[in-house]
Amino acid sequence: MKPLSLVLLALLFVGCGGSQAVQKSVFELEPTDRPVYERLISQADSAVRYFTTFDLTRIAYRVVLPSDGETKTVVAFIHGTAAQSKLYLPLADSLRERGIGTALIDLRGHGLSGGTRGDSPTADALVRDVKLFLDTLRREFPNAKIVLGGHSLGAGLCLKFVDYFAEKKKLYRPPDGLLLMAGGFLPSDTCSAVEVQERRKRLSGRAFARIDGATFAAVLPASIFNLRPQPIEILLPNDSLAQVAARNGLLTVRYSMQFLLAAFPADIAQVYQKLKCPTLLIVGRQDELARTCDAEYAFKRLSVEPRELFIVSDANHINVIWKSAGAIADWLKETVK
Repeated sequence: MKPLSLVLLALLFVGCGGSQAVQKSVFELEPTDRPVYERLISQADSAVRYFTTFDLTRIAYRVVLPSDGETKTVVAFIHGTAAQSKLYLPLADSLRERGIGTALIDLRGHGLSGGTRGDSPTADALVRDVKLFLDTLRREFPNAKIVLGGHSLGAGLCLKFVDYFAEKKKLYRPPDGLLLMAGGFLPSDTCSAVEVQERRKRLSGRAFARIDGATFAAVLPASIFNLRPQPIEILLPNDSLAQVAARNGLLTVRYSMQFLLAAFPADIAQVYQKLKCPTLLIVGRQDELARTCDAEYAFKRLSVEPRELFIVSDANHINVIWKSAGAIADWLKETVK
């Protein structure tokens, strides 16, 4: 199956409406999570570093270290769609309290990084950025284990990175561990009827994104002139905090097809065969997009050891970021040594 077809299937799988459909976002901000979002929106940018990637684009990343500045492990973490590194500071803060360092990247076109918003100039730009990110961290922390992790789209990009570089022996150094959070799973055709029904109810009248039909139709003709329209619009919750975050540039809501092609591997099952490092899968049982049954199926298909699946019973697609931090820290300390 062609990569473009895979991306379209992925969009349909998570719920993507047409431009004429009146739909709400699949996400809602939980009342208990509002203080977290409020703090992140008001928090000043700090501990931001930059590296220059292969096409001279400046890429931002935040480094959060234990108070003594010493760490045996650094988690290089990639954010999900629409987000940026700032959303993952609660995870980084929790890991810091447990003696683990974190480096949170802003993908090109997101957050404080350069590049066209919501776009990738080439199909391999993102994985090349990730490689230079890891190379930068290995220079900064030569004695630390470097673990690669990602949330949602970021998990897909972790797998695409492995897929792209695993055969390039002279260029590839595997990460010392892999974290796939709320994404990067294998689709299962044996989900329980209960989970399927709950998901159907959750998605009723709601969608993750909307595709503008006219703009989508222009994608191929525009590519002749090296133009990349952005037909995909991420639907934000109808909430004042989400609107403030979007106005302040904290969120990216429009995407080109090429960005998605650059973020996901063509064959996830094939990539699983290339994994050579300890791997942890994380998913929230209340996740609006990722299915628990897919995570369970992916776990069974993993051939690496050690491997573990952690299901957070009360977590959704977003708050799993901070609700899983304790389990991630325990796993890292036990597994990545």
